[in-house]
Amino acid sequence: MTTAVQLQGACDPRFTPVRDAFAENFAARGEVGAAVCVYVDGAPVADLRGGHADAARTKPWGRNTVEAVYASLGAK
Repeated sequence: MTTAVQLQGACDPRFTPVRDAFAENFAARGEVGAAVCVYVDGAPVADLRGGHADAARTKPWGRNTVEAVYASLGAK
């Protein structure tokens, strides 16, 4: 399924590959809705969201959409 989704949020130009990979989940993999936030040294470098909060695709994914969270502190 190919879906054109307008992404919202901000992304530091150095992290354009992160934005591109996130967008590909919608375009090539049929992602319904998602968000990603990446911090480096305590500062956000990518804070993106897009798609829908429901399978029927009637509710846009918003800044306050509830989601599962995964945090990685990096390689040790």
